Amino acid sequence: MNDQSHNDKHSRFFKKTQIPYSRSKEDVWNDMMAQIQERQDTRKKTRHLIFYWAAAAVFILLFGVTAVIRFYTNTLYAPPGQHVSNTLPDGSKVHLNAGTSLSYHPHWWRFARIMELEGEAYFEVEEGNPFTVKSPRVSTQVLGTSFNVYARNNEYRVHCIIGQVKVNTKTGVARTLEANQSLRVTAAGETEYHADAKAQHAIAWTKNRFVFTAVPLKEVLNEMERQYDIDIDLAPGVKGKYTGNFKRGGSVKETLEMIARPFGLEVNQLHQNKYRISKKED
Repeated sequence: MNDQSHNDKHSRFFKKTQIPYSRSKEDVWNDMMAQIQERQDTRKKTRHLIFYWAAAAVFILLFGVTAVIRFYTNTLYAPPGQHVSNTLPDGSKVHLNAGTSLSYHPHWWRFARIMELEGEAYFEVEEGNPFTVKSPRVSTQVLGTSFNVYARNNEYRVHCIIGQVKVNTKTGVARTLEANQSLRVTAAGETEYHADAKAQHAIAWTKNRFVFTAVPLKEVLNEMERQYDIDIDLAPGVKGKYTGNFKRGGSVKETLEMIARPFGLEVNQLHQNKYRISKKED
């Protein structure tokens, strides 16, 4: 069979064969446009999802950065037997007595100068936004001044050295103190105001001198423990109030004997950092 005959045969076959096709040109066109629209919608949805995910990522990043700025905390600590001085982010100075911790948010400092104190500290404050020192029961706020705060065992004492400070208690008591005035809040929640508090005595500890006026003996010995990093065992039933002063850095036993002498007590050193104070035996 030659090529011409082969081609003729195929031509007759396709002429006899009819493939049914019922779709109109409009249907084909609409179908094609629908497919194009579907692809476009898919691309739009993809772009929208990418936008939403990007926005969420930016939000999470900003939230994380803000949280770090707001809540990151720096804590200063003066262990027993040591005093620590530091400069705060605005140039204000703080001096921590032994056994004291102070926490604040350094990255948030330009917005709010707020700190939490446990122990005793002397502040020399630069002018600026309100400067607030908090304890669980009392807060003290100033604008620019120097003052001493004692916050231990639910007792709170504020001595204003220069300028003014405002003291607010959880019970609603608010008082503004001038220089050389003080306010004490007892563990029972009672407040004691002193118009002439000899505030310089309150910060004598910054010069390693400690002044006590009618202070319970137990509190004086607690201060000795903090200043010298020692343990003192006070015999049961020993009470009294101490008036006097001592300078940090001398012999521990000699200082304890000086404190114990007015009460007729004796001091025994049990080992290197342990002392017992008891009544003298007859």
